[in-house]
Amino acid sequence: MSRQKKKEKLVKPQEKTKSFLEPWPNLPQQLLDFMGRQHPDETNRLMQNISFLGVTKSWRSVPKQCSTKNAQLPWLEISDKDHFFQSKTLEHTLNIPFRLGEYWWYGRSTSWDIPWTHFHGCSHGLIVAGGKDPAMYCLLIPTSRFTYRSIPTWDPIIPFKFATLSSNPYNNNKACFLMVLTGCSTPTFVVSGLGYQNKWMKEEKTLLDPNCSKRKLMQFTNAIGFEGKFYALSLQGTLAVIEEIESRFQITKLSRSRAVPSVFPKHFTEYLLESNGEILLIFLIFEQSIRKVDKVEVFKLQMDDLSWLKLDKLANRTLFAGTNYCMSVNASQLGCRSNCVHFIERATNTWRFYEMGSDSISPCFDDYGSQTISPVWEEPIVENKFL
Repeated sequence: MSRQKKKEKLVKPQEKTKSFLEPWPNLPQQLLDFMGRQHPDETNRLMQNISFLGVTKSWRSVPKQCSTKNAQLPWLEISDKDHFFQSKTLEHTLNIPFRLGEYWWYGRSTSWDIPWTHFHGCSHGLIVAGGKDPAMYCLLIPTSRFTYRSIPTWDPIIPFKFATLSSNPYNNNKACFLMVLTGCSTPTFVVSGLGYQNKWMKEEKTLLDPNCSKRKLMQFTNAIGFEGKFYALSLQGTLAVIEEIESRFQITKLSRSRAVPSVFPKHFTEYLLESNGEILLIFLIFEQSIRKVDKVEVFKLQMDDLSWLKLDKLANRTLFAGTNYCMSVNASQLGCRSNCVHFIERATNTWRFYEMGSDSISPCFDDYGSQTISPVWEEPIVENKFL
């Protein structure tokens, strides 16, 4: 009888997946309100500090000794494939309450009544978004009502997983390019100039990942645009520099070292972001369960040899790492705690912070010493003519 019931359970048809509306970015409420109150120029500047979601990876087998050499490390795989591969059931709504009368009000209880609801990247203050048509994508300008910039029509056969801009398009539109990561080994990435009249350039060449013990083909999972070039991380932690050579975008450099935490946990989530003219890499480290962060590490990219330098302080910076974004802010401007990394812990869906100086993780508290779901702080009193 038990076998019969088990069989019936296995052949039971799957239920229809419902669409899920995710607020973006899921910043702490006080930071969202702060951004919404600022002068338009300042809001745009703050938006340019936001990058897209992190990628969670797992070791196929954890090394027994921490002294294992880089080349002997086991290979990595995506942990949260549903999140990384951006299912069409996941839709987004902009979560920043811009000042009514100056910006379009994106109320969290009001749905976005334009078709661009699937976010695939945020770069230099613009959101790369798609809709129901798998061939149509655009660059949304979040601080302007119904405004977006066109990009070339996409080939729906090729996966569109993640996208980033090479530079700020407002500085030089013709020198700005959009790169899409496919999550495949071929084409590994596709690049185009802005505007519907341009054409996509595919990277059809296959390349073995030098840091993969299984000699697998390179597959990119994360990237950032910086000073006109693209810096992309492979699934195995190899950093590639991608730049324009003779009107084609090519991989010009590969890192020898591997972008992985200094310890070897069961899982980790990596975030790439720009901060104060530097490329930073944040690791949220899960030693056992993917729902509890046990350690945080921050690295800075050394441009001369593409190595990663572990940081022991952030000075006046504070980093935020949410489930669908990461961001660097000036702590003095906000009045929040400096030299730390705020992150959301999945087990409790509450914010916690990692203090660089003490190398410790703590819950967030309010001014009265009570534990809070979201961090709060006393903002500096400044004259703001916009209010």
